[in-house]
Amino acid sequence: MGRFLQPSVKIGEPVKYTLVYKHAPELEVVFPDSGYRFAPFEFIRKETFPTRTIGSVSTDSTVFLLRTFNITPQQQLNLPVFLLQKNDTIRLFGQPSTIKLQEVVKQVPEPLALQENLALQPIEERFNYPYLVAGLSVLLVVFGSLWFIFRKKILTRYRLYVMQKKHTQFISRYNMFIDRFHKSADLVNMEKAITLWKNHLTELEDTAINSFTTKEIVNYYDNDEDVTTALKLFDRAIYGNILSDKISDTLTAFYLLHHFADRRYEIIKAKTLHAATAR
Repeated sequence: MGRFLQPSVKIGEPVKYTLVYKHAPELEVVFPDSGYRFAPFEFIRKETFPTRTIGSVSTDSTVFLLRTFNITPQQQLNLPVFLLQKNDTIRLFGQPSTIKLQEVVKQVPEPLALQENLALQPIEERFNYPYLVAGLSVLLVVFGSLWFIFRKKILTRYRLYVMQKKHTQFISRYNMFIDRFHKSADLVNMEKAITLWKNHLTELEDTAINSFTTKEIVNYYDNDEDVTTALKLFDRAIYGNILSDKISDTLTAFYLLHHFADRRYEIIKAKTLHAATAR
């Protein structure tokens, strides 16, 4: 009924054991499962094949994959077949199957001949990961403490740095448009300068200045004289195509908006510093 599919095996090496049983088709047959005691072997898995019936004979078969860690030179296994009846279960055994254990280590002669070697051997230096983890933890605590104490100052300094950088970029580009207009008196450069000014104030004030009309901007800044004078001149030039005969008047309007942007930058910078120290 059952037999090993190879004559020998090494310790821990998988070995196949096949169990075949032929019976009448009406009988119900069950083979051992993983819960069965396979001593001196250990169960790994099994592969069960469908019942084949030819005429009046049915054949059931299963291949078990086992392994052994027993050092006995010859080992036996005899797996049963369980025949299920109405009120009872009958175990049917065949002849035991024997397999030899292959010796990996030959017998060592006694006494052992020991060779003395007192020379020091170089040992590869290993990285001390516990110290690394401890050091990183200390640094994390230090930086975390510094961040907790100085985070307001750090964030404020960063905001002021970004604000200053953007204002410097605005001044550079705005002066470029003024210079171009001075050379060509082209209204396109005037429009670009006004758009740049509105976009810069929008970001500076955190308010949608660039979507305001001239009247709304004047009201927002409480009828500031510089803003009112400059924007009215630009509106006449852009929308009414009425450009001042004196180029100096237009340049003065440009510089009025330039100086107003500088004033708003200084006011908002002061508010940012005050808000940081007041918390």
